[in-house]
Amino acid sequence: MARRVFFSFHYKRDAIRVSQIRECNTISNHFEQTPFLSGADWETIERQGDRAIQNWIDTNMNGCGVVVVLAGYETASRRWVKYELEKAHRDGRGILCINLAGMRNMQSQVDPPGTSPLATSFDSVGRSLASLGKYRTYSWEGDLGRLNIDKWIEAAAKDAGR
Repeated sequence: MARRVFFSFHYKRDAIRVSQIRECNTISNHFEQTPFLSGADWETIERQGDRAIQNWIDTNMNGCGVVVVLAGYETASRRWVKYELEKAHRDGRGILCINLAGMRNMQSQVDPPGTSPLATSFDSVGRSLASLGKYRTYSWEGDLGRLNIDKWIEAAAKDAGR
C-alpha cells in the first residue's frame, strides 16, 4: 500500500505552486495524498467555523505517516498550518518542510523565501519545531524537488519510525 501523505500550505497564496508539486509524477506514482480541496470546497468548510476546519484536518491527517509543509512567503503565519504541524509533531508523524521560493504563480510571479513554519510552530514545552533539529527543510527549486521528493518523504517517515 502507498504511503499516505498530508500536505500543509497557505491555500489562497500558494495553491498554484502546490499543484505543481502535487501533480509531479513522483508524487502521484508513489504516494497516496490527502484530498486537495478546491477553493469553493475550502470556503464551504471555512464558513462552518473553526471546529469544522479542525475536524477536516484531523480526519484527513488520520492514517498519514508524513506531513509535508509547503512553505511559501506567508505560510509561517497561517494559524491552521501551525495547528497541522503541532498536531503532526504530537502524533509522532514524519514532518518535512519544502520551501517554495523561486516557483512561479499564475501571474509568473516569484516570491522570496519566507520564515520557516517550523520556526513558528511549537512543541508542548514551547520549543520551536525548528530548534529540535529533527525535521528537514529543502528547497523545491534548489534541491531538485521533482527528482527527490519521494526520497525526502521516505526519510521523514523513517526518521519518525513509520
